[in-house]
Amino acid sequence: MQRTDRTLFMIDVSLAYVRQVLDQYLITSSGQETGTVILNHVVTPDGSMPQKNQNKVVITLINLEYETNRQYYGDRSGYGGQSAQIYPVQHFNLHVLISACFDEYPEALKQLTAVVGFFQENLTFTRENRPGLPDGLAALKFEVENSPSFQTHNLWTALGAKYQPSMIYKIRHVSVGDGQVKGVDSTIGRIAGAVAP
Repeated sequence: MQRTDRTLFMIDVSLAYVRQVLDQYLITSSGQETGTVILNHVVTPDGSMPQKNQNKVVITLINLEYETNRQYYGDRSGYGGQSAQIYPVQHFNLHVLISACFDEYPEALKQLTAVVGFFQENLTFTRENRPGLPDGLAALKFEVENSPSFQTHNLWTALGAKYQPSMIYKIRHVSVGDGQVKGVDSTIGRIAGAVAP
């Protein structure tokens, strides 16, 4: 199968960009060192906190939600003078946990406050407000996920980790796909002829 030249966006690149921008914000707003924000799981397979997470703001993907309001079952585009049917790009909402994993509890609260402030000021990333947005990404939209205390408890229990000051955000409409062509049809250029009585 051949691929089109469409640029499609992936989950890992989306979260890497969010990490980069949030990290830069914390450097500017609270004097943190570069690399304070990392992408990582909250526990290792043996149930301990990764050493890498110590004194960091940790972004963890906790759920993928298929975007049912934007289903694409097929697409057609011009391809070498023919009409190409493209495998549909799928759209997902990412649920991410942002944890402030600091030895000093007041510092954890300070950094979590800065994270909340960042997302209050930046509910949407677009090309207008984020010129460095990676190619192929039109926008990222952020929403706070309100979780009752029992759901928060269940989440951290399921993760196998001790609770850390944290927030959950939903990132909407991250596209996943590779633009693979599944069929090519000849296009109709011109219809000629006469209709007989």
